[in-house]
Amino acid sequence: MMRRLAKSLAAALLASAAFSGAIAAPPVDPASYPRLDDKQMGHIRAIVTLAEQPDSDWSGMGSSEPGQGGFDAYRYQLAMMSYTLSLAHHRFTPAYRDLYRETDARLIHKMLLFDVWGFWELTSRGSKAFDPSLTVLGDGWIDPVKDQNIMYSGHLFQMVTTHEMLYGDARYSKPDAVTFVYDPFGRGLGRQDFKYDTHKLAQVLASQFEDNGWKGIECEPNAIFPECNQHPLLGFALYDRANGTDYFRRISKAFKEQFDALDYLDPKTSSFMMMYLIKQDKVIQRPTAWADGWSGSFMHAWYKPEVEQAYPTQRTNLLVDLADGTTTTRSEGENRSYSHDHGFFALLAGEVGDTATRDRMLAYADRYWSPRWVDGALFYPRQDLFRRADDGANVWRRVQPLTGNGLIGLARMNGKDGLYNLFNRPFDAAHFEQPYLTGIAYPDALVERAVYDEKAKALVATLKPGRDGGAPIRWSVAKLDPRKTYGVWMDGRPIATIAPGKAVAAPGSSVSVSVADGIATFAQPLPREASFVIAEDK
Repeated sequence: MMRRLAKSLAAALLASAAFSGAIAAPPVDPASYPRLDDKQMGHIRAIVTLAEQPDSDWSGMGSSEPGQGGFDAYRYQLAMMSYTLSLAHHRFTPAYRDLYRETDARLIHKMLLFDVWGFWELTSRGSKAFDPSLTVLGDGWIDPVKDQNIMYSGHLFQMVTTHEMLYGDARYSKPDAVTFVYDPFGRGLGRQDFKYDTHKLAQVLASQFEDNGWKGIECEPNAIFPECNQHPLLGFALYDRANGTDYFRRISKAFKEQFDALDYLDPKTSSFMMMYLIKQDKVIQRPTAWADGWSGSFMHAWYKPEVEQAYPTQRTNLLVDLADGTTTTRSEGENRSYSHDHGFFALLAGEVGDTATRDRMLAYADRYWSPRWVDGALFYPRQDLFRRADDGANVWRRVQPLTGNGLIGLARMNGKDGLYNLFNRPFDAAHFEQPYLTGIAYPDALVERAVYDEKAKALVATLKPGRDGGAPIRWSVAKLDPRKTYGVWMDGRPIATIAPGKAVAAPGSSVSVSVADGIATFAQPLPREASFVIAEDK
């Protein structure tokens, strides 16, 4: 017994001596770095839930619009959810990517399902709504990328190029990595595969811009919409950085010249055009909050001046402030695009830095759109009823899936220059050599903050239990320099020291720690939210 006590005491004294070399205090305060709040995390958890559904299970994503022809089409929901994850990762957790990378890959996988792009077989035949001269439908075609259809291919291109930039994951640049399989049961002449990758997408989209005289690529045959053309431009900006090409500079310059010559942004109303009809050589002007919000938010990422100049007039013309402190879009009668107007303009307000308006619009959604929490996920469920009998002026209840699943989360995740920074301050090769958080089982623990401060040589992270009861968790830090010593703190208290070839927990700490090959792994209970700092001893 005495020998065991002596050994225990000796071990404790050894551990204490080993730990005594720990850095005295954390060099940074976690509170000085941005973090995800509960609602932002709720949106992320909702997106994870939808992304994890089996192929062709579109529960929670269905709408009253048939045929994938309207705003609530799967392609738009998937794209806006992907952009929400991209903003969250870039702004709040650049030093933690596992959950975001795999969830985004699932969204891109769903984007390649026939359910999402199969609409083009019929839409490619044309429509009198977008070509008044049309008397006979064309033959159409199946391949959803080879021509027109920028309302699908543009989003796909932005999604894959953003994925590759954020996660250092070039999976979509491999040959045939983006393949569309046409094999609907009981229809057609047999299976057809349309094979692309990131490089082929870039080439095809660049050719389409040039073929249309740089006016933009058509969404539907004969109709160019400004908002849809923002997405391939942003895709080119990222593609060029990764591949040393010059698509963005050439195409954005030529497109902007046509944009200005044709008054895509109407100088009379300060609103973006509805569409340009190619055969008729005609710009259709019809100011709407969704068009201004959508075009402006994404154009702001590559051309800020005109967007910021037009915004105050757009806000005055399109929004209304309610006495209860909330804000929404003006709507007279039952506007079938109402919630999309609201969602896209809230996104724009945040992007240009009018976060007060953005927050008032989010407060409106929280007050009138029946938000629902399910297992930590925040949803705004579909609601087809426009208003109740006792609702006051400018109170509208209708919520559409694109808004509930994508736009409100995207607006809440955004802030001043959020999209601008995503595309103008992309991650470079050095980013992927910095220490980062990994190995965390979702949803046992949620990562609300994960930032590597290069100047302080410190990784800052905030973890929160994702399940009731605060189950024990494991988490790791990769890319530590095995030649250096690091201090580890939890809520300001030292909990471990990592030194070359060894890791020592603080005496009395509930944390166990090990290190191998530059990866430190921790195991501990997590009964409540906690902030960690892992800093190099300089």
